[in-house]
Amino acid sequence: MGKYKLGVDLGMGYGQPVEVAAKAVAAAGFDACFTGWGEGCDVEGWANTIAREGLIYQSIHSPFTKVHKMWEEGDEGEAVTDMLIACVNDCAKVDVPVMVVHPIIGMDKHNPTDLGITRYARLVEAAEKAGVKLGFENVEGPEYLAKIMQDLGGSSAVGFCWDTGHEMCYNFSRDMMALYGDKLVATHFNDNMGMTDPNVVTWHDDAHLLPFDGIADWAGIMARINRHGYEGILTFELTCKNKPNKHTHDAYAEWTIEEFAAQAYARAIKVAALGR
Repeated sequence: MGKYKLGVDLGMGYGQPVEVAAKAVAAAGFDACFTGWGEGCDVEGWANTIAREGLIYQSIHSPFTKVHKMWEEGDEGEAVTDMLIACVNDCAKVDVPVMVVHPIIGMDKHNPTDLGITRYARLVEAAEKAGVKLGFENVEGPEYLAKIMQDLGGSSAVGFCWDTGHEMCYNFSRDMMALYGDKLVATHFNDNMGMTDPNVVTWHDDAHLLPFDGIADWAGIMARINRHGYEGILTFELTCKNKPNKHTHDAYAEWTIEEFAAQAYARAIKVAALGR
């Protein structure tokens, strides 16, 4: 078996145009990348730029700031559903195989509803028609991911995106791969320092550090990847920026995007070497 292909998000906290970020990521040695998405964005232009740099456009991360509305009564939930369907259709337009989806946003949300499942079912149906896999990500409020997998997981379009950092700080280090690893379609590999308070879930702990700068068990992570036979791209989701009142990223402060991408690739190679 050959080596894993390696990917990274183009943002990395720098806010640079896709042209600049893709060049830095390709020069660092990565095989693939992913982007975010917004209504009216130039996905076709991004895809052309990414292809020119010799990168695989592995996934698009759909917007998540209002996904809690999917589970609530009201027109806003319908609008969010339509927005996610538009993102699916853009993925299909440029042959991006995976759209990553947050099932919920909100540390205090723990009540998945049948209405939310009805709306996500519309998204799943659109993804089936478009030939796009949905990578539902482990985030806060694990009840929402569990409900989606229970009610909609029979669809060929429903998959799992494993965020290693979220598992540590949002899921109390519960083994999410044991639950959903057989449906793995994407990874968001990143590190953090665990939970500041073992009883309090906060986004301030979601550091998205470079691997080996936190407390993640990377040998164990790759053992779990191997256990489930995943042979797709190992994609890393990282940032150069501190969370509020944190200093975990101070060592990155002077790095350019090119230097950060080079460091990310070196760490990714080290992680991948622990597998297979």
